[in-house]
Amino acid sequence: MHQISETICLVYKKLHKEGHVNFPLYRKQRLAIDSVVKTVNANYFGVERFPTAEDRAVAYLCFIINDHPVTDGNKRLSILWFEIYCQINDLKPDTSEYGLDVLAVGIEKTDIEMDQLIQVVKSILFI
Repeated sequence: MHQISETICLVYKKLHKEGHVNFPLYRKQRLAIDSVVKTVNANYFGVERFPTAEDRAVAYLCFIINDHPVTDGNKRLSILWFEIYCQINDLKPDTSEYGLDVLAVGIEKTDIEMDQLIQVVKSILFI
């Protein structure tokens, strides 16, 4: 598994331990998280799919919500990982207009194609 996948799994386990999610991680969910991480960090013919830290932060947020890699807590996991990822990469998203909870619900409910969704969310968070 990718190192970031392992870290996201640790974040989820913390959510579970603290009672914020109801189900533990099983192999299937760990592999699904790893699939999201590999998608976000994909490199096609020497070109990164998400070349900037802002792109990757928003891609994690959107993919974890929409791909539902875990049984419970996808939005909570995506928001927490987004915040951790931004802190690690010294990113300063602007959440003053839309809180991350509201944005996460909007991401889940939209039917916009993923690449377009990522660009819209990036334009909201990183002006």
